[in-house]
Amino acid sequence: MNTGTLMIILMLLPGGGYSSSFVGTDTPQECEQRLARIRPILEGGTAELKEAGCYATTATFDDFDHDPPADAPRHTFLLTLTGDRATVRKLASEADCRAALEQAERSAGQSRYCTTSTQDMTGGGD
Repeated sequence: MNTGTLMIILMLLPGGGYSSSFVGTDTPQECEQRLARIRPILEGGTAELKEAGCYATTATFDDFDHDPPADAPRHTFLLTLTGDRATVRKLASEADCRAALEQAERSAGQSRYCTTSTQDMTGGGD
């Protein structure tokens, strides 16, 4: 699998839990430039920004939609961030994700999240 650069935006939902957005970019530099343009908007929004960064990963996703339908299905992922690398694992449900999160080995410098997204993974990942 080829490693690419993925912009990952993780927002804390008002009722708890995390919502994620994924944007594939051609280079780390392009990702950082795009993120610098949208970061002020994310930080000024009503939802709390938990993470926003550019990560090397094999995971790929559907295109980001700024206005998905209200009834769009949500997909569940276990997201692991380690330095400038991300691994993403799709799971069947939030309960499955919480169980996987509890079983995962803890490593220093690593953040793990159960998150949902209207975007679906199209390739790569764990």
